[in-house]
Amino acid sequence: MQLASLLPAVFGLVGVVVGAIMTFVRDMWFKSRQETRERQYLAIRVTAQLERFSAGCVAVVADDGLYHGQPDENGVHQAQAQEPTFEPEALQVDWKSMPPDLMYEVLSFPSLIERAKSKIEAEGDHASPPEYEEWFQERQYQYAKLGLQAAEISAKLRARIGLPERPAPDARWDPLQFMTQRRAEIDELRAKWASEPLPFGLGSPSAAPESN
Repeated sequence: MQLASLLPAVFGLVGVVVGAIMTFVRDMWFKSRQETRERQYLAIRVTAQLERFSAGCVAVVADDGLYHGQPDENGVHQAQAQEPTFEPEALQVDWKSMPPDLMYEVLSFPSLIERAKSKIEAEGDHASPPEYEEWFQERQYQYAKLGLQAAEISAKLRARIGLPERPAPDARWDPLQFMTQRRAEIDELRAKWASEPLPFGLGSPSAAPESN
């Protein structure tokens, strides 16, 4: 009889516990869903910026300083393609929702761009007019590297967050292959120049393929 009188209280306590558990599970489910949406939103914003940057690099890699195959009126080669920019800090997103390793790659990418610009500028200090071949070649080389790196980070982010893969390139034109090929061509040219002796037996030129 005494036990029977306790049953309502026991059932009430069980109901409270079950209700609390269900509330906790529901809140965790909504939190997980919200975090997933935030990660996907972040990934969409960042991959779009990275792929836009990579596409801009293609134009720089193809730039030889000629406009419709011709230099300017003074016979000088002038840059035709504008160098792309990548400014992740301008994105209004929650960076903490990104996996730490990818967040590091994305947020440190601007420093790689600045390093590449410094190398291009240094090459321009002793490039020979009117073609400025050394400067254009270094510019093509550095932006081929950057374009490929941006595409690689974007692909990693898509795979990790679960976004669809980037559409396959047209069979007649693959921008990533174009940048890969141009970088390899420049490496080959530099290796050739490094193996050729300078006039008067002064030794080999210092230019050589970059290791990184």
